[in-house]
Amino acid sequence: MAITLSVVMFAYNEAENIVSVVEETVSSLEALQAEGRLSGWQLVLVDDGSKDATYARILELAARWPQLTPMTHGTNRGIGAAVKTGFAACTQDYVTILPADGQVLMSEVVKLMGSVEEGADMAVGYYTQRRAVDGGFRMFLSKGLRQVMNLALGTQRPMDGVYLFRRELLRRLPLKSETFFVNLELPVRAIRERYDVRSVPVEVRARRAGHSKVLGVGRIARVGLEVLKFRVNLLAEQRER
Repeated sequence: MAITLSVVMFAYNEAENIVSVVEETVSSLEALQAEGRLSGWQLVLVDDGSKDATYARILELAARWPQLTPMTHGTNRGIGAAVKTGFAACTQDYVTILPADGQVLMSEVVKLMGSVEEGADMAVGYYTQRRAVDGGFRMFLSKGLRQVMNLALGTQRPMDGVYLFRRELLRRLPLKSETFFVNLELPVRAIRERYDVRSVPVEVRARRAGHSKVLGVGRIARVGLEVLKFRVNLLAEQRER
C-alpha cells in the first residue's frame, strides 16, 4: 500500500543544520517513492521567526524541489504555533513532523509507516535511548512531564515527539495547545476518542549543531500548566456533549 505523506519540519535559529537535514530528508522521501511505499510527498518547512539565516536557507532549498513548501512567522511564536502552521499547509493523506536539528531521521518515521499501512489511524513513537543521547537532565524533565500527564490525563501510553497520522484527524481533533505539548495533545485526543493508535519504539540522535530550544525549567513548567489546562478543557468538552 502506497501512501501520500506531508512532513512538517519546524525550525528556530537552525541555519547550521537546516540544509543538511532537509537534503537527508528529501533523499529518504525520494527513496521511499522509488520503492513504491510513497505515491507522493510534501515537505513543509516552517521558520518560527528565526534571527539567523534559517529562512534564507529554506528559500534556497525550496527553489531546488517543488515539493517543498516554505513558511515563516514574523516573530518567534513557539513550537506549538509552528507545528499548527505546518499542519494547516499539509495537502497529503498522512502527516508526520520532524525537528530541523537532525535528532529524528526519516528512518524513524519509516518505522511508523508499517502501522498505518496495516490500517492504524496513528502511530506514535517513543524513544528507547534518550538518556544516552541527551543526558540525565533531559530525562528528568521528560519523566516529570510524563508523570504530570499520567496524573492529569490518566494516560499511561509511552509517547514522545514523533508520530504519523491520517490528516483527517486534524479536522476531527482540534488542537488548542500553544507549546510543544501540542505534539502530545494530538495522540492523547486520538486515544481518548478510541482511534487506532499504536506505539512503536524509535531512536533519537544528538543534534548536529547548536543547542536545544526546549530545555529549561521555565519552559517545562509552562508545558505542565498546558497539561493541566488541557485537562480542564477535556472536562468542559465532556460536559458539552
